[in-house]
Amino acid sequence: MWQVAVYLAFCGVYVLMRPVTVTRDFPTKAYRQRRVWGLLLWGGVTAVSLLILAYFLRTALAITGGQLGAPLDDAWIHFQFARNLSQGHGFSYNPGEPQPGSTAPLWTLLLAGVGLLTAEARHFLVAALILSAGFMLLAVWLAYGFTRWAGGNQWIALLAALGTLLAGRFVWAGLAGMETTAFAALSLAAIWLYSRDGLRPLPTLLFALSSQMRPEGHLLFALALADTAYQWLRVNGQWSIVNTRGLARQIGVALAVYLLVALPYTLFSLRVTGHPLPNTFYAKAGSKYLFSWRTLTETLTFHWRDNPVAFLLLLAGLWPLWQRSRLAAAWLLLLPLFVGLIIDQVWHYGRYTLPLIPLQMVTAALGLQWLWAQSQHLGLRSRWATAVPLLLIISLFLWAGGRTLPHWATTLGQNSQEIIAVDVAIAHWLAANTPPDALIAVDDIGAIGFLSGRRLLDLNGLISPEMWPVIKGEPEGRPRNEATARLLSTLQPDYLAVFPEWHWEVATNPLTVRERAQFAAETKTIIGEQRAFIYEMVYWPYLATAVPATSLSVQFGEGIRLLGYDLDVHDQIGLVLYWRSEQPVAESYDVFVHVLNEQGEIVAQADSAPVAGLAPTTRWQPGDIIRDVVTIPLPPALPAGEYALRAGLYRRETGERLTAVGPAALGDMVDLGSVVVP
Repeated sequence: MWQVAVYLAFCGVYVLMRPVTVTRDFPTKAYRQRRVWGLLLWGGVTAVSLLILAYFLRTALAITGGQLGAPLDDAWIHFQFARNLSQGHGFSYNPGEPQPGSTAPLWTLLLAGVGLLTAEARHFLVAALILSAGFMLLAVWLAYGFTRWAGGNQWIALLAALGTLLAGRFVWAGLAGMETTAFAALSLAAIWLYSRDGLRPLPTLLFALSSQMRPEGHLLFALALADTAYQWLRVNGQWSIVNTRGLARQIGVALAVYLLVALPYTLFSLRVTGHPLPNTFYAKAGSKYLFSWRTLTETLTFHWRDNPVAFLLLLAGLWPLWQRSRLAAAWLLLLPLFVGLIIDQVWHYGRYTLPLIPLQMVTAALGLQWLWAQSQHLGLRSRWATAVPLLLIISLFLWAGGRTLPHWATTLGQNSQEIIAVDVAIAHWLAANTPPDALIAVDDIGAIGFLSGRRLLDLNGLISPEMWPVIKGEPEGRPRNEATARLLSTLQPDYLAVFPEWHWEVATNPLTVRERAQFAAETKTIIGEQRAFIYEMVYWPYLATAVPATSLSVQFGEGIRLLGYDLDVHDQIGLVLYWRSEQPVAESYDVFVHVLNEQGEIVAQADSAPVAGLAPTTRWQPGDIIRDVVTIPLPPALPAGEYALRAGLYRRETGERLTAVGPAALGDMVDLGSVVVP
């Protein structure tokens, strides 16, 4: 396939070098030649594009066993929003719960058209793949058109188009069922029209539509406004305020057009969450640093791997691109820097800057044209002395892109298979084994939400803003899991469908969960973890009220009160302690429970932080009631008889115990009565 692209490019080099003979009827022949070459180019590039897409699809289906899928769970998120929108539920993930969880409301609207005709998953999937592939083809031709406008040469433009369709990562996006290629096409079209005509209503409309495909489009429009102001205020190399009235009029009209499209979803977001941007920005975006060099490095690495030759040619093409379109050059340079400001690391193969690939190839083609023009001033007598290096560079350019195709075709299949093996399988299990009104707390919401028909609680906050304080306020690991347990005790989901490594203290706590099913993928290329589990919730540690079987009121220190307990004795002692927090506790205390014989000797005991470490005392807030289950195994050789039961709180680091005050208090412990061992 890429060999066909090489042939087309070589034809271009030949025509570029071929002397032109001018005759009296040259305009007519030239027009006919251009028309024929144009048709051949359109047909050839389109044919190569379709062949590459077919190759990717065939490779992916071979990996998935013939099952059509999407390489990102996020595609299913769009399907769910679109289906609910088409069924009259508005922008909501859980029907009846409005949420600005879609980062691409325009993409959701396009898919909602499918929902008016059908609610079946395969129809949404096919429609999304056709749309993303169609926008990929459009982006290829926009790369051609913009390069021809900027460079004035159709063969250089052809090189930009071929570079775009040979970028394996961009073809992967074309079969992802996502908005990425649509944003690439709309943003490039907006840049082209703006660079040619200025900030008129049509390019402004395209800027607005781009912003509804990806929120990064707002940055692109801001750059266009800045460039427009520069053009009005910079006259003949001098700053001038003479044209401020014209500037205000043009920007005012542009803002009116832009806001007409972009404002409704912003107002919807403000009304629902109090924030102007979609939920993803607050759930996933955010950096611990002023700027993430890791993000920039990873981003540049992806673009280097797309095509190293194009990346090098890009350096030569930036100046000619700047001369023709300051906005295009600024967008190409500033978007990677902007991404480094908002996220700490790249995910999903750098899809935030992936839409720059067509513009990257445009710039590379202009760079090659600039190098060719410079070579004409070297004084070489033979045209072939410069043509041979040119042919070599073009060959390397096309090879560098084409060599990535097998890798990304395989990646597409592996990604899709992982989503099918884990997320789709979880959805089917939940649909078959849980009540229709069950609330499921999940890590991946896409396929699970669309296919299970269950109400979801998103532990990553995309559709559940109530998780934001936990996500933003707590470091990953135990602190976040402790805070998650506290919040979930209030929301009380019936099941967890999660990657246990992400919620270790919750998922492995035997007091709170019971495993029901597990699912695994053979590879880990896009899925969060290779293994995912479904857990049924046994109980949550934090309660609103409590009615213990035996009531007490024993104060420990100044901040903790024991309200009472439940007791059950068989071959082990089952004890449930009910604590209430009177005020915040600065130190972490463990609970000890001792079983004593008549001589006061400890014959059995249990020591642990409350709720097996899931609800440490440092997490308790005034008014909290904590249900702490303690199991005390009895030694097999323990003689039958009556044994005393004592409990208290102590610091593990020092052994210091809290003083107990109350009717059953015994200094630094409380008397829980006696148990009879048969």
